[in-house]
Amino acid sequence: MADPKARKPIYKMVSFWLILLLVLYTLAGFIGLPWWLQRQVPAQLKTQLGWEGSVTDVDFNPFTMTLDVEGLDAKDADGEPVVSAKQLHVDLTVWRLITGTIAFESIRLDSPFVRVDLLKDYGVNLVRDWTHNHPAKDEPPEEQSASSEPPHLYFNEIQLNDGNVRFRDYSQGEPETFDIQPLNVTLNDLATFSDDGTPSDYTLSAAIGEQQIDWDGNIGLMPFHSNGHIRLSDISHTTLVHFASPYAPYVVNQGTLSLDTDYAISSAGEFALVTQNGELRIDNLSAGLPDADAPFATLAALVVKGITFNLGERSLAIGSVDLDQLKGGVSRDKDGLINVIKPFTGQPEEEKSDQADSGGDNGGTGFNWRIDTVRLADSEVHWQDAVPETPADITASGINAEMGPISQALDEPVPYDLNLRTGEAGKIAAKGQVTLAPFTLESTLSLDGIALAPFQPYVQQSADVAFAGGTLNVEGELDLDDQTPALTGTFNGNGQVKDLKLTRAGQSDSILSWSSLRLNPVELNLNPGRLEIGTITLTDPDAHIVRAADGSTNLSGLIKGSDTAGQDTAEEPAKEDKGDKPDFVFRVTQVELENGQFDLADRTVKPVFTTGMRKVNGMIEGLSNVPPQQGSVRMSGELGQRGHVKMNGSIGTLGQEDTTHLELNLDNMAMAELSPYFGRYLGYAVDSGKLRMDLKYDITGPQIKADNRIVLDQLTLGQSVQSDDAVNVPVKLGLTLLRDTDGVIDVDLPISGNLDDPEFRVGQVVLRAFINLLAKAATSPFNMLGSVAELAGFSGEELGQVAFVPGTTTLAPGEDKKLKLLADAMADKPQLLLNVRGAVAPDIDGLALKAERLNAQLDLTADVDRKQRVRALESQVVNQQGEAALKKLQADNKQTGDDRLNSAEWVTTLVRALTKDVQLPPEALNRLAQQRGAILQKQLSDQYDIPDDQLFLLAPSEDAKTEMGEDAIRVIVPFAMDAR
Repeated sequence: MADPKARKPIYKMVSFWLILLLVLYTLAGFIGLPWWLQRQVPAQLKTQLGWEGSVTDVDFNPFTMTLDVEGLDAKDADGEPVVSAKQLHVDLTVWRLITGTIAFESIRLDSPFVRVDLLKDYGVNLVRDWTHNHPAKDEPPEEQSASSEPPHLYFNEIQLNDGNVRFRDYSQGEPETFDIQPLNVTLNDLATFSDDGTPSDYTLSAAIGEQQIDWDGNIGLMPFHSNGHIRLSDISHTTLVHFASPYAPYVVNQGTLSLDTDYAISSAGEFALVTQNGELRIDNLSAGLPDADAPFATLAALVVKGITFNLGERSLAIGSVDLDQLKGGVSRDKDGLINVIKPFTGQPEEEKSDQADSGGDNGGTGFNWRIDTVRLADSEVHWQDAVPETPADITASGINAEMGPISQALDEPVPYDLNLRTGEAGKIAAKGQVTLAPFTLESTLSLDGIALAPFQPYVQQSADVAFAGGTLNVEGELDLDDQTPALTGTFNGNGQVKDLKLTRAGQSDSILSWSSLRLNPVELNLNPGRLEIGTITLTDPDAHIVRAADGSTNLSGLIKGSDTAGQDTAEEPAKEDKGDKPDFVFRVTQVELENGQFDLADRTVKPVFTTGMRKVNGMIEGLSNVPPQQGSVRMSGELGQRGHVKMNGSIGTLGQEDTTHLELNLDNMAMAELSPYFGRYLGYAVDSGKLRMDLKYDITGPQIKADNRIVLDQLTLGQSVQSDDAVNVPVKLGLTLLRDTDGVIDVDLPISGNLDDPEFRVGQVVLRAFINLLAKAATSPFNMLGSVAELAGFSGEELGQVAFVPGTTTLAPGEDKKLKLLADAMADKPQLLLNVRGAVAPDIDGLALKAERLNAQLDLTADVDRKQRVRALESQVVNQQGEAALKKLQADNKQTGDDRLNSAEWVTTLVRALTKDVQLPPEALNRLAQQRGAILQKQLSDQYDIPDDQLFLLAPSEDAKTEMGEDAIRVIVPFAMDAR
C-alpha cells in the first residue's frame, strides 16, 4: 500500500492545469464568447453607428474555430432596418496564425440585407452614421502613415448567398428605391498580401427585377489586379434614366441595355485597364423631349460589337455599330428652333465651355479611336417644318446606310453607302467617301422618282405655286471641298423633271405642265460659279395663262418679291467692275421644244377671248451670259384654229446690252377669233377675215424697237357691241378708208419703249397704235385720200370741202377739180358713202345777196372793174349819208389813199354801210343753202358718175365757214364721209 504522503497535490499536477485550461477554454468558447458577442455586437452597433441592433443566437466552437451568428438585425436612429442577416458562418484557420496571417477557411453570409441611402448632399447613410459617432481627430502625419500597412488577411472562401441590397436615392427630385436581389457572391483564395501570385477566383450575380448582373474572374490585392468577364443583361431604362437624367437632354421612355465584355485591370506600376470582346446592346429604345407627349425617336436595336478599350494606350476600337429600325421625328417650330437641339439652347455659356474643354485631350495626349463599320438598317426620319407659311411634312423611309472605317484621323476618307425612299416610289442612293476635317465629299448620286409635292412649302417661300404632280430624277457625280472661306465643288450628270403640273397655291387650275424636262449633261461649279448645260429638252409643255376681269393674270405675283417697280435705282450699291466676265457663268448649248401647247383666256373682254398655240416645236441655240455670244432661235406652231406662227432670230449675250433680233410671222389667223377685242375697243363684232402679222423686234437691254406690219384681209364687221371702252369714231368708215382696192388693210405700226416700265406692254402699245390710226382715218377721212389729192395739188383737208362765191351757187375757180378726185375715190371704195350738205355763211352770204340788190340798183354789172365799183359805191354813200359820213368811214377803216380803189375789203365795207338797213326775206339764206346742196349732188352724180347709193343729200345748214381766197372771200361747204 502506497504512502499517501508521497502523492502530489492535484493543483501541482500538469494534467490538472491542462484539464482546467481545456475546461476553461471550452467554457469560454462555447459559452463565454457567444454570451459576450451576443451582447457586444448590439453595443458596438450603438456605439460605433448609433444603431439599435440585436442578435438572435451566437455559437462558437473553440475546437473547430467556427463562428455562427444567427438573426443579426440593426435599425438606424430613425428606426428603419439598415442591416440584417439570417446567418453568418466564419471558419478560422488556426495554423496560419503562426505565420502572422489571419486566415479564414470560409466565410458564408446567408440572406444578408443592407440598406444604402444616397442622400441629397450625395452622402451615404452608412458613412453619415459612422462619422456622426466618430468625430474627426487631428493626428500627427507620422501616426497617420504608421497604419498604412494593411494586416495580413487570407480568405480561402467567401460566400454571400441570396443577398439583398436596397439602394435608395434621395439626391434627385423624386426618391427612388432599387432592390438588388438576389445577390450571390463567391470569392476564393483572397489575400491582402503578396503570396504565391495566384489570383483569386470570384463570381457575382445580382438582379434588379428582370435586370441581371453577372461578374466572374479572378482578383489579386497586392498589387491589385483582376481579370474577368462582366455581363449586364436587360438593364431597364428606368434604372439608367434615374442616374443619367440630370445630364441627359432627352427623356427615355422605354428600352433595355445589355453589356458583355472581358476585362483586365491592374495597379502594378501605372494603372492599366483593358477590355476586349465587348458587346453593347440597346433594345426597344424610345426617347422623347421634356414636356412632349410622344417620343421623337424609337430604335428597335443598337448593337455595338468588337469593343476593345485600352486605358494605357488611350485607344478605343469598335468592330461594328448596327442601328436597326431607327425612327425619328425631327421638327422645326415657327421660330426656327429644331426639336432635337432644343434642350441645348438654354445651356449656360460657361457650361458649354467646360464641356468643350473636357472633350479635349488630357495633357495633350491623343486619344485613338476607330469604328470599322457603322450600319443603319430599315430606318425612317419624319421631318416637319413650321417655318414656311404652309408647314412642310416630309418622310424618308427605308433608310439603309453603311460607312466606315471611321477613326480619329478625320482627314482620312470614309467610304459610305446610303439608300432611302421618299413618298410612294421615290428612291435616293448615294455612294462615295467623305472626309470630315477638312470637309470633302465625293458621291455618286441617284435620285429616282422623287415627288416634288412634299417640297412645295419651300418653293412657296419664293413662288406662289403648288405641285399637283411632278417627279425629279438626277444622276451624277458630286464633289465638294471646303476651301476656307469658300466651299468649292462640282456636279456632273443629268437631271429630269417628269409629269410636272404647276398650279397657283390653293387653286386647281393648271398654270404649266409638261411630260418631261431633261437637262443633259449638266456641269455645275460652285466657286467660281459656273453652270453649263448641253441640251435642255422640254417635251409636251402646256401653259395656261388667264387674264382676270381686273386685268391681273394668273402669273401676277407668281414670283414673290419680284416687283421692283418704283425702286430708286440710284440707291443700288455700285457693282464692282470686274470686266465683261460675270460672277456666275451660264451656258446652254441648245434648248429643244417638242410639241408645245399654250392657251390664253382673257376675261377682260366679253365674250371671253380664248386662243391657243398647238404643235409648237423649235430650238434655241447658244445661250450664255459671257460675251461675245450670239445665239439663235427657230420656232413654229399653230395659232388658233388655222393660224401658223414662225419665229426666227438671234439672241444676244444674256444680261448684257447686246441686241437681240427677233422676227415673228403670223399667217392665216381667223379674225373672228379676235371678235371680243373688236367688240370692246371698236364696238363691233367680227364676222370674217384673216389676220397676218410680220413683226420685227430689236431688244437692247430694256429698250425695245419694233416694226409691226399688220394685214387684215377681207375684214367684215358684225353686229354692234355696247362697250364703254369702244372708240367714239365711225369705225366702219375708218376701216373702209384703210382698205385697199382688194379689201386688204395693210398698216405698219412702229413702236419703241422701255420693257422695265411696268406701264409698257408690247401688245397694248400695238393695239393702241392701231386704234389711233383707225380713229384718225375715221375722224379725218379725206386725209386718208391725201396721196390722191396731193397729185392734184390739194391737201386732204382741202379735198373734203368746196368753196362757193358768196351769195351764189357758183363754185369758186378750180373747185370743180376736187369733185373729180372725190368721184375717183368713191369708185375705188364702193363701201364709202359721201354726204353732201348745202350750207351758207349768214353774214357773208347775206351781205352778198344784199350787194346783189345794190348792184342792180346802181347798175353795177359783173364786168365793172373794182375802181369804178368803188367810186360808184362811195358816191352812193355821199348821196345817202353825206360827204362827212364817207370821210369818217374812210378814216375808221384807214381807206383814205388811192389804194382803197383796189381793195376788196373796202368794197365789202361800203356795201355793208349801204345795206345795213336792208332786210332779206327769211327764206333767202335757206334757199341758197338748198340750191348749193342740190347743185353739188347733181354735178357729182351726173357729171362724175357717183352712184346714187353712194351719194346722199343732207339737210341744209347755216353754219358754213369762210376763207379769204386770192382776191375775194369764199364760203366753205364741207363734205361728210361714211361707210356702209
